[in-house]
Amino acid sequence: MTDKELRELGVEDAIVRKDILKALGKENANGGELQAELDEALAELEAVKKQAAVEKAILEAGGKHVKAILGMIDMDEVTYDEKKGLKGLDLEAVKEEAPYLFHEREEKKKGTGMTKGGQKKREDDIRAAFWGLK
Repeated sequence: MTDKELRELGVEDAIVRKDILKALGKENANGGELQAELDEALAELEAVKKQAAVEKAILEAGGKHVKAILGMIDMDEVTYDEKKGLKGLDLEAVKEEAPYLFHEREEKKKGTGMTKGGQKKREDDIRAAFWGLK
């Protein structure tokens, strides 16, 4: 806003116009500072999202100690996009270099864990305890 525009708006006093222009100048300066703070906060948020996505990937790969594994990863080469996910994260190379930092995946056997006839023995033990029988 200029002095001429303020006159057209009906501000007649030169001192008032000067004060208004000074206040507007400060507001514009503050707006620039606020924009810089906002940009900084958004960059920090993106870094936190990237860090969380990498840590999640490490845990899903069976990592035992996330901080130790993070120390072996060059985070500058890793990129993160919310839609596309992580790019440039090579956990297989870290597994080859330090396999002790990862759990070995074991296939679980299917079943209940009880042996055949185990249920009947348990029921007999309960009856014996309840009725005082052996």
